[in-house]
Amino acid sequence: MGRVASAQAIGTTIEWYDFFIYGTAAALVFNKVFFPEMTPLIGVMLAMVTYGVGFLARPVGAVLFGHFGDRVGRKIALIVTLLMMGLATTAIGLIPSYASIGVWAPLLLGFLRLVQGVAAGGEWGGAALIGIEHVDARRKTLFGSFAQVGSPLALLLATGVFLGLQQLPPEAFETWGWRVPFLFSAVLLPVGFFIRRRIHESPDFEAVSRDKQVSRVPVVELLAKHWRAVLIGTGSFAGVFATYYVFTSFVLAYATSTLGLSASVALPGNLIAAATEAVFIFIGVAAAVRYSARKVAVVGAVGLVVWAFPGFMLVHTKEAGLLYLAIIVSMAFVGITYGVLAAEVVQLFVARVRYTGASLSYHLAAVIGGGIMPSLSTWLADKTSSVWPVAAATAVIAVAMVLSCLLLPKQTPEGESAELVEVGEGRA
Repeated sequence: MGRVASAQAIGTTIEWYDFFIYGTAAALVFNKVFFPEMTPLIGVMLAMVTYGVGFLARPVGAVLFGHFGDRVGRKIALIVTLLMMGLATTAIGLIPSYASIGVWAPLLLGFLRLVQGVAAGGEWGGAALIGIEHVDARRKTLFGSFAQVGSPLALLLATGVFLGLQQLPPEAFETWGWRVPFLFSAVLLPVGFFIRRRIHESPDFEAVSRDKQVSRVPVVELLAKHWRAVLIGTGSFAGVFATYYVFTSFVLAYATSTLGLSASVALPGNLIAAATEAVFIFIGVAAAVRYSARKVAVVGAVGLVVWAFPGFMLVHTKEAGLLYLAIIVSMAFVGITYGVLAAEVVQLFVARVRYTGASLSYHLAAVIGGGIMPSLSTWLADKTSSVWPVAAATAVIAVAMVLSCLLLPKQTPEGESAELVEVGEGRA
């Protein structure tokens, strides 16, 4: 099982590293490289719009790779997503600037971000399933968390690389330094490919295939029979994503472009966020063993609601220490909830549509929290000259998350009966 866990954690770390470095580059430098004719704030907003394109593409990737993951196998889908993400990320590092090729530069950037988004749409569902479907009910929450921990580890790696590059002179960083993290993906890609080639196919998928129960068109069956589970899964993740991306991507851009903090102060905030989340993912898993994953998820979601306004009060003090405290508390609640949700949401769906169902739920939530919220937050802050509307929007999404987590089954059924009977789902 160590091979499966490493394929989950290391594979997702590599793939999310590719996805996350875009957000940091968008906040720090893309406005100058690809949108130099705009004002600084509008340039940042346009850069964040391209950032959001990747999120809008993620549900498309969820359906596409969910189709193949539910029909052909989890393993092959995971390998293809890794290759797509790595190649697109490396290509971003090679795009000429706006000064060199004009409007083609941002167009190429947007296209490659779209490819990244499609690849990301297939990543999480496969990584979560390949672990959860290999173990018994007692260990599902733990193995689900191995897919989750790749996200904060990737943020640690991505931010650490950019923090090191901040030591370059500003002109060097804007000319070539920002490209280094993207080109580094070409080094990481073979590592992830080797690890994922060595894993075995999921036993649950093999059983579905052997019994000739493979769904003909998984997304059609999913939306016809299991749409309530999709809504609950989406709502359960939405508040996590909203808080996560607002307190990393938006706060980083806002602190550097509006509050006047230097990148050397703001970037460590992402390191702190990633480290805090990684630790609290496993704290949440440990608590779930004693209190149940559902109860832990509800407590974490309530914490996100309660902390939204105090967190932004600390951000707006312009004090680095208080900014870090806001991030630490936010990411503690994010980690506690995020770590236990993988197994809970995956098990809302029967195996024949599980890849599609889990992926679509996760990435619809990512569109809300990661695709829309950073751009919306920038727009709200610009129009109102205040962060309080941003705090209110974050809290509202977290309230929806609380309600969704309350609808998760109190005791998740095992195996093929792992269906959300409480909300009237039909069985495949």
